[in-house]
Order: sequence, then structure tokens, then C-alpha cells
Amino acid sequence: MVAGKKVDRVLMRQNNTCLVLTAIRTTGEMSRAQAAEATGMSIVTVGRIADELIERGVLREQEKDGGIGRPPRVLSLNEEHLLCPSVFLDRDCLYLGLVSPTGILRRQEVHPIPHMDFTPQQVLPWMSEHLRRFLAAYQDMGFQKTVGVVMPGILDIERGQLEFSANFRWRSVPVVSQLEQALPGYTFVVENDCKAVALAEHSFGACAGCRNLVVLNLSDGIGAAVILNGEIYRGRDNMAGEIGHITLNPAGKICECGKVGCLQTHLSLRAILAEAGTVYPNVTLPELLEHYQNGEPFAVGVIHQLISYTSIAINLLANTYAPDVLLLCGSLLRAHPLLPKLLAGSCRDNLNEHMKNTFQLKLESFGVNGALIGGGAAALQHILWAMCQ
Repeated sequence: MVAGKKVDRVLMRQNNTCLVLTAIRTTGEMSRAQAAEATGMSIVTVGRIADELIERGVLREQEKDGGIGRPPRVLSLNEEHLLCPSVFLDRDCLYLGLVSPTGILRRQEVHPIPHMDFTPQQVLPWMSEHLRRFLAAYQDMGFQKTVGVVMPGILDIERGQLEFSANFRWRSVPVVSQLEQALPGYTFVVENDCKAVALAEHSFGACAGCRNLVVLNLSDGIGAAVILNGEIYRGRDNMAGEIGHITLNPAGKICECGKVGCLQTHLSLRAILAEAGTVYPNVTLPELLEHYQNGEPFAVGVIHQLISYTSIAINLLANTYAPDVLLLCGSLLRAHPLLPKLLAGSCRDNLNEHMKNTFQLKLESFGVNGALIGGGAAALQHILWAMCQ
């Protein structure tokens, strides 16, 4: 009985520590009294937890400028102590960064993918070496030893394995174990690219403070991420949001996943350029949009198809999750300033009348850096959770 009570006290202390950290991280800063009110704990309990976290370098307490009389003292995360490395790998580039607890990229590097076979055996050692050099170059900044690693595809975050990526054409790749071998002493946390963007936007960007949102990623592949009641919804095996592999046309094209007529065979950047390339060989998206603006019928048809399938994707997500905000992101949006305007103006067209005005439609805040910032946020979540154990 005594042992049981001791375990209960330990669990309660862990839970209370998590509540205090979550409250402070969500608001950015708050006084001890505000933290007590937000968590429902006594100010004495909050004070004891805050003192311990300040001693460990996790929190800092300082006077807030402004106002009349004695300045209030507020608690906030210790930014200099909680910088997190982040890695984002896509088919074109490797992005490396140091991310602050407030979502600021303190350092960043971009490395184009060299001409080589895009296989795990070629890419992961190359990525590990660039990451090693990056960490060595900025080791004096005192960053954490937990690294967020972001990739497209279905990821087993518990095992640190990329189960399947249509974009990479990789299956069952033990990403974390290979990185751990190359960089001993570091901990690695893997995250899907679209879910990383959702974390970044929800924590620091266009959707900060939003309780229910959906992110639709329009890039080389098509994906979605869902935040419900302020938390990422992962579903079974972290597969929630794989909207790109919903079959829309059973008589359509074969997808990289092996099925026929998936949404991303119509909507992804590669699919659009492949379709356009039958008339405009080696065309780029900006060039295709120039043809569209010139009123060339084939280009107009391709762009109208892009808008139509985006509307279908939004229809599926809006009716399934009824979010407060639906956010569009991805390389398709960044390819040309005209495209976000076309999508924002027309992508509600396929929605039923009762759904058209139930959510806000927003565009990404961070561009290509969204996944990198989200990787840092995932690493910080892992660190803070470990501190509560």
C-alpha cells in the first residue's frame, strides 16, 4: 500500500510537470499565478515545479517590461537551452536547421540532392554526413541532442522506421537505427512531412491557437494532417491523413503505391507536369501557368483539372473532419503566385452548401521551412515529455 501510494505520487508529479510545461509552451509566457489558474493546481505546487525546471535550465523567470508599478515576473521556456536540430529530406533538397522553442530558425542550411540513385543505401549516409558537419559547425550554440527527422510517407514513429514513401519509392527503411549508427550520442524523432507542417502552423503560424484544423499538402505527393482538440490525430499506425491514396478513378493511372486511380495520380506536381508534358515537353509549372494565362486551351484544361481535384480533396476533408481551419501548403503553392489565388478563389466549388462557410481557408505561413520548423517542434515535444517521466 505504501509502495502504491509512492507510485501514485510520482505519477501525479509527472502529470503536473507536463501540465505546467504545456501551459507555458502554449501561451509563450505566464506568471506562476496564471500557471496555477490554467492547470488547476495550487500556486505552491506550481512554484515547486517551476523552481525545479528553472534549476534544470528548462524554464527561465524574468520581469516583464511595461505597465505601472512593480513589473510582474513571468515564466517562459529557456530558448537558448532548448534549441533543437531538425532535418527535412525531400526528393530535391536536404534542409537542416536549429529551431527555437518559439519556432524561429536560428541556423539553416540547404543542400541539393546530388546526382545519385535515390536509394536508402545512397541517400542516408550522404544525409548523415551533412548532418554531422552541421551539428559540428554549431556545437557552441548548446543545442539539444534530440533531432527531428522529417520525411514524406508513412512512418512508424515508435520504431523510427519509414514504412512506405511513394515519393521516395522506399519501403521498410530503419531510418533511426541508421542515423544512430552514424551519429552516436544523439536521439532521433521521425515525423511525416505534412504532420510536421501541421505542428509548425498550429504552434507558431497561421493556425496558432486553433483547436481543430486540417492541413492539405499539395506537392510531389498529396497528404493531409489533422489536429483535433489541439493534438495531432495519428490514427492506427500513424496512417491518418494518407488522402493521396484514396482511389478516385478505378480506370485511371497506376500509382507508385501499386493501386489504380489514386488522388495523387491526378493532383500531385509530377502528375500535372506529366499530363502537361504530352503537349508541352519538359514544361515547368511556371511555364504551364504562362500558357494558361495566354488562354491556350490545353493548359487551361490542365489547370482547371488541378483546381477541380483540389476541390474534391477539400470536400473529402471538410466533410470528414469539419475543421475550424483548412490550411493549404506545399510546393505546388510555391511554384507560382497565381496558383494560390486560383485555388483560394475556386477550391470550395465542389462543397455542399452546408459546408462551404463552416471553415476558414488559409495558406501556409512558413513555405518550405514549415516541415523543418515542425521537425524542431516534434523534437521539443519529445524532450519535454521525457522531462516529465
